Amino acid sequence: MSAVRDFEQSRGRSATGATLPIPLSPISSPTSRDNPTFDRRASTFSRRSTGSVRFRHPSRAQTVTAYHEPQDSEPVWQPGAEPGIDTSATDELVPPEITSLKAECEINIVDFSDIDVRHIRADNDSIAQVLDDRRPDNMPCRWISVNGLSWDVIRCLGNKFNLHRLAIEDMVHTHGRTKVDWYADHACVILTLQKLVLLHQCNRGHRGDCDCPDADLDHYGRPHRRKPWEFRSSKAKKRQNSELPYYLDKDGDGKVDEFVNAHTGVSTSAPIKQVRTLHRYESGKIPEHTAWMERHSTLASENLSVSVEQVAIFLLADNTVISFFEQSAEDVEGPIRDRLQSTETILRWSCDASLLLEAIIDAIVDLAVPVKDAYNKARKELQVDALINPNIKTSRSLHIFGEEIDMLQNLFKPMVHLVNALRDHQSEPVGPGVAQVPQMPKLEIQEPSPSRSEKTPRDREGAPTYSRKTSEFRKPGPLRRMETANSVAISPLAHTYFGDVLDHCITIIQALEQMDASATNISTLIFNTVGAKTNNFMMILAIVTVFFSPLTFISGYFGMNFSNGDGLNHDFSFFWIIAMPCLVVFMLIVFATMLWGNIVDFMSKRGIRAHRHRRNATRRARGYF
Repeated sequence: MSAVRDFEQSRGRSATGATLPIPLSPISSPTSRDNPTFDRRASTFSRRSTGSVRFRHPSRAQTVTAYHEPQDSEPVWQPGAEPGIDTSATDELVPPEITSLKAECEINIVDFSDIDVRHIRADNDSIAQVLDDRRPDNMPCRWISVNGLSWDVIRCLGNKFNLHRLAIEDMVHTHGRTKVDWYADHACVILTLQKLVLLHQCNRGHRGDCDCPDADLDHYGRPHRRKPWEFRSSKAKKRQNSELPYYLDKDGDGKVDEFVNAHTGVSTSAPIKQVRTLHRYESGKIPEHTAWMERHSTLASENLSVSVEQVAIFLLADNTVISFFEQSAEDVEGPIRDRLQSTETILRWSCDASLLLEAIIDAIVDLAVPVKDAYNKARKELQVDALINPNIKTSRSLHIFGEEIDMLQNLFKPMVHLVNALRDHQSEPVGPGVAQVPQMPKLEIQEPSPSRSEKTPRDREGAPTYSRKTSEFRKPGPLRRMETANSVAISPLAHTYFGDVLDHCITIIQALEQMDASATNISTLIFNTVGAKTNNFMMILAIVTVFFSPLTFISGYFGMNFSNGDGLNHDFSFFWIIAMPCLVVFMLIVFATMLWGNIVDFMSKRGIRAHRHRRNATRRARGYF
């Protein structure tokens, strides 16, 4: 349920939620009496009118009757609602799906300079106190890394660093597109992280295959089988009604769970966390499709999967970087912290926040390299299967392979545009909202030339001569704002190293495109091979038919019910004396007709080969090799 927004009251707040000194009373609305909140989901009017439409037109409202109303936890946006999320607003004014974001965040704050580095760990409760402590003056660069999305942490950082409400909205909605937005004093980078993970075996109930050191079968495995005398609870009945496997739908609500338990790496010693797989990220709203695709995924045979999550990075004008991860912060933080510990690294002695942004994006891109290698290995295995024993099963596997490659390309190709946008950014120290006002053309005043023999009456009176250009009479264009009216800068050093990131992105994209084209070629090869085999079978059937056609004709003649005939008085061998010569002549005629083209081609190839042999012999005789 939601209500109509009060735009008069929201207009009094700035981008970060500053309110007017004079409070404005909300404007009442007939659609906002039950729930006067700023929830951006389905409007009250649409929910109230649905039932009345059903009762007014029961015979013509089949689509409305079959419509499934979204639950309260599903974000359904209302057209015309106010964009952005205000971190300074109270919980009553924030959509419930945002305030319900609760997670135990792992927060790492790193302050560093070319001389020293300081590392502070914080959590949801201590982050506000840590941020109140002023950053040392001798440490010009700060990196705040948050592992996990929790509304209390997002609100604290948003209010502290004055993050834009549109950037907050893009961050909490984890299915956004890859992009970079520039604001007055900070930039917001949204991108997706793809990495290769090992699925937890106990998700599928394989007790014998689960050798994880911290595995808990009661938590991750299937529930124990109900004894005949045990009472069937409501949860068990709900579980029975679900048609999805247990590892896809553990709560039995008929919907695919958004996350699955998996190791953060490809080793069983890696910690187990909840990750979002590639198919759950792309098609989680269709449970049957997700269940089938995950069960027959290209990497499912090796118990591997691709984890996809959204990463939000803020680059502030005060040389601060804030990064938000869903659960893979350690994979990016570890290598960068190791580089910051050494004084010989460029990242350390430069103390450049834009170069730190480049390092984070570079680490995210590098995590996609094992994904590319895993799919390349699977492609080669499918190619071998297609060459040895092509069948419909291999064709189906290739279709799934191509589908997953397309999804990876859709997630990774925007990275090129993101890196190019960061490289092409030119900062201007201009405040927001400043417009360039075109100057009016000035008139050039020229003194009369002394070399002129003749003077006009105006010259003789001593009046100045006005000279103008044609362009001065053009109508000035409309006022235009600066394209980059902010103070966030990408340093020349970061611009150089972003080129290396761009090269890695292009390499991965080219590999994905090559695999996609190879999958198409393999599918074509399978159909061509199957078609060739079918043609061979048909040719064998044709040969058999041709072989027995004369015998059928002759046996039909002798098998007629003749009462008189000289041929009927002969022995049984007389049939074969007539049939065999006819059969040989008929087969020679048929096969000569069928194989005449092959004979011509064979003779042509033989002539070409002989001509090539003579030409090579002549070249060798002349001393050419």
